[in-house]
Amino acid sequence: MTHTYDQLQLKCDQLIRKQHSAKERLMSNEADYHQAQHFFEKENADVEKLEKQSLSSFLYNLVGTYDRKLDKEKRERVDAKVYLDRTAALFLESREEFSQLTEEINRIKEELIELKRHLVETDPAFHDKISVEKQRRFKWIEEIREIDEALEAGKSVLRAIDAALEKLDSADSMATWDLFTDSMLIDFVKYNHIDKAEQELAFLEALIDRYRKELKDVDLEAVLDYEQLGNMRRFFDVFFDNIFSDWDTKDTINRNMNMLEDLYDEVKAIQKKLNRRKAELNRQITDSKLYY
Repeated sequence: MTHTYDQLQLKCDQLIRKQHSAKERLMSNEADYHQAQHFFEKENADVEKLEKQSLSSFLYNLVGTYDRKLDKEKRERVDAKVYLDRTAALFLESREEFSQLTEEINRIKEELIELKRHLVETDPAFHDKISVEKQRRFKWIEEIREIDEALEAGKSVLRAIDAALEKLDSADSMATWDLFTDSMLIDFVKYNHIDKAEQELAFLEALIDRYRKELKDVDLEAVLDYEQLGNMRRFFDVFFDNIFSDWDTKDTINRNMNMLEDLYDEVKAIQKKLNRRKAELNRQITDSKLYY
């Protein structure tokens, strides 16, 4: 009985992988089909528009180009229709394939549920395995909670970087004007933007500290490899040590903006890996619930 259950589980895994590939093909073919529809409608409209142009048609006939232009538009409409028919066939075929796989997966899932119910009642080893799987799911759910907290902290960091860059960009514009003028008003506006940027940086420093704390709660070894983990920690450690506090020159403003952009890219990369890990954990939980 357990052997039959394992075979069904293996078959279901294989079908789910096929379903994922089929879904990608379906989405791609659907996008191609809608694009072909738009292309055909445009070509058809071009032909209809040309056929309805009375004065323009008369002028085209005078110079002998109307028939050639109309023939060209009609050929393009035929080509567009051929492309539309081909993409429609591929779209319908991939939709049918996806539907059949989904039906087969649902049928096997029903078999697994019935067989699992029987094994829980008759096989102590299988019952113990279910208990172990429940503990694993609790652990994965907790990890997802920690990842969600880190992701939220990361989003706050990214928003703060955007705000600081906006202020520095305004200060940079004023610094450019300052190169060509000797205006106290421009100086005042420039330093006003710099003051606001410094406030944003102070806020950003606190947010990065929170982000680092949230990341410590996450199993980063499962998210980043050893080299990436070391680079991330070094990057956060030295970032604010390297920010230039003397804002007198346009070059200094630009260097600080470049450092903020590098920080933005670093955080974005971490966020992407956290989301990937979260998706993996959700898949593991789904599979675990299905089979155990």
